Amino acid sequence: MKLRSIAFGLLGCVLSLASAHAQAAGWNVLRDTYMRPSLVDGFTFEWQYFMVHDAKQQFTGSIGYVLVDPRGRLGWVDADGLTDLWQGGLFPLSVMPSGASVALAGTWADGTQFANYERFAQNYAVGIQDKNFTADPNAEGYFAQLLERESVRGDAGVFQLKGQTADAAWDLTVTPEALFESGPEEYTTVRGFDVGFVPGEHWNVHMEWPRTRVVGTIRNLKTGKSYPIDGHGYRENSWGRWNFAVDGWVFSVVSDRKQKVQWAWQTYHKSKDMDWLDVSFEDQGQPVTRRFFAKQDQLRWKLGEWFFHKEARQCVPNTVDVVAEDGDYRVRATYDLTGRQLPMLSTATALTQIFVIMIHMPYIKGVIENVKTGEVVTRFEGQGGGEFSTTRSLWQNLPETNCERWGRRFNTEYSALPFLD
Repeated sequence: MKLRSIAFGLLGCVLSLASAHAQAAGWNVLRDTYMRPSLVDGFTFEWQYFMVHDAKQQFTGSIGYVLVDPRGRLGWVDADGLTDLWQGGLFPLSVMPSGASVALAGTWADGTQFANYERFAQNYAVGIQDKNFTADPNAEGYFAQLLERESVRGDAGVFQLKGQTADAAWDLTVTPEALFESGPEEYTTVRGFDVGFVPGEHWNVHMEWPRTRVVGTIRNLKTGKSYPIDGHGYRENSWGRWNFAVDGWVFSVVSDRKQKVQWAWQTYHKSKDMDWLDVSFEDQGQPVTRRFFAKQDQLRWKLGEWFFHKEARQCVPNTVDVVAEDGDYRVRATYDLTGRQLPMLSTATALTQIFVIMIHMPYIKGVIENVKTGEVVTRFEGQGGGEFSTTRSLWQNLPETNCERWGRRFNTEYSALPFLD
C-alpha cells in the first residue's frame, strides 16, 4: 500500500520534523501526535469536505475525501480481502473502513438523486506535508484525487477535486471566496473532548473556507450528460480520534453573497463542547462575526416533522429551526428538507452498516435582529447543505408518532429558552 510507505517508511522523518513544522499543512492525523499509541488509535480519521452548489442548479451536493485508521489498528484489508495483522491490526476483520474513501452525493438538474461511498483499502497516497490525496483506479475504474494546486491556508489556496464513482465523474476547482472587502472569512477550529465514551476520544472541526468558488464539470454516468459547474460551496477540515457510530451529528451551512451573510451551525449529539453557530454579516456597513455556544445559553434548535425513511432505516427530520442570541444580536434560520435529503449508506464494514448519514441540500432562510432595538439588521437566504447522522434502526418501519418521540432527544439537550419559542 502506498500509504504504508508514507506513514511507516517515513515515520522517523515525520516525528523529527513535526516540532519544527507544527503548522505544516498536511493531513493532521499523519502528524506526530497521532503517531503515538492511544487507546482509541484505531478510531483515528480525518476528512476534507466540500459542498457544491451550481448557480444554475445543474448539481448541488457534497464531496468528501476521508482517511481512516492510518496505522491500521482496526485491521487492514489486503488485495485478497484478507486482514493483514502484520502492521498491528488487532481484529480479524476491518472494524472501520481503514484506508482512503470518497463520498459523493447530490441532486442533478432533473431532480434525480444519488449517493456513492467508495472505499480504497489499498493503492492510495495521502500527504504528510500537503493536503494531497490520491486513490488509484480500482477494478471498477473508480478513483479519487484531491490536489493542492496552490498552498492552502485560511484566506488563499487552490484545490482540484477529481474522481469517479458509480454515478458520477467530476473535475472541479475550489478556491476561497470573500463576502467582505477585508477578505475571506475564516472560522477558528472548535475542539471537543466529550464526543465519545472512551478516554482519549476527541474531535476537531475547522470550517476553514465558509464560502468557496467552485467551477469545473461533473458528469452523470447514468445518462452520459456532462454539466458545467459555476457556483459556490463550503470547505471543512475535521479530524480526531472518535468512534462516530456511537454518536453522530447535525450541521448546516449557507451563505448569501448579495446580503453578505455567512451562517454555519453544528451540533454533535453527545457533545456539549461542539454545539455552536458561527455567523458573519454586515451591520451598517461594518463586518461582524459572532460565535454562539449552546452551553453558554446562546443557541437552541428544533428538528421537526419526523418520519421513517425506509432506505435509511431510521427516523429523520423534515424541518429544522435554529435560533441564537447574545446581548447584541438574535439570529434565526429555518428550512424544509422535504425532497432535499438522501441517505449515504455503506457496507464497507460491520460498523458502517449500522450507521447512516442523511445528506441535506436545503434552501435556508434567516434573519438577524438587533436585540436592543428589535430592528432587522439583515435577512439572508440561499442554497445550503448539511447532514444528519445516527445509528440505523432495528425496525423496518415506524409510525410518525414513534419517530416524533424518538426525535425529541435531539432537541432536549438544553433547557428551553424564551427566544426559541
